Amino acid sequence: MITWFIPYKNIIPDDYVSSIFDIDYNKLYSDGKRLILTDLDNTLISYKATDPTEELFKWKEDLEALGFEIIIVSNSGSKRVKHFAKLLKLKYVYFSTKPLKRGFKKAFRIASRKYKKEEAVVLGDQLLTDVYGAKRMKLSMILVRAIDNKTERSITRHNRKNENKMLAKVRKKNYGLYVVKLKKYEEDRK
Repeated sequence: MITWFIPYKNIIPDDYVSSIFDIDYNKLYSDGKRLILTDLDNTLISYKATDPTEELFKWKEDLEALGFEIIIVSNSGSKRVKHFAKLLKLKYVYFSTKPLKRGFKKAFRIASRKYKKEEAVVLGDQLLTDVYGAKRMKLSMILVRAIDNKTERSITRHNRKNENKMLAKVRKKNYGLYVVKLKKYEEDRK
């Protein structure tokens, strides 16, 4: 992906956390969020995982009990995404082509009801797919530390190299914003 044309503000998440389990979902709910659009690989599970963890099943049940709808929006192929979505009993979009808008738009279409963009939040581990895609759709975005970056696919490793260029761009253009929103993310990647 060519990174020079991406405005640096389009890769700034609204928040950064170490794990999906560190998010204050009660606060999200009180802020009016009702729809969670989440990446699969390295956000919910590692690339090497073959089944969801017990912790992930509990996370899903707890969020649904709070009143959230969860939809997986993944660039991974149908077999992998369908497998996890079926076990978790979640709706899904595979080959979502993030950062393009297509996958996010499809997620809104398959949701159980019509949601406003202000009611949705995106969870993901990559700047150039998850964050940039969410920002292009004008959605709230929480960047999550990658579960296991040692097992990433080659395209993801390539994206991480491009992320380094974007992080340098943010540091140069707005160091204060970098420190507040992205410095911890960059440190955690090392």
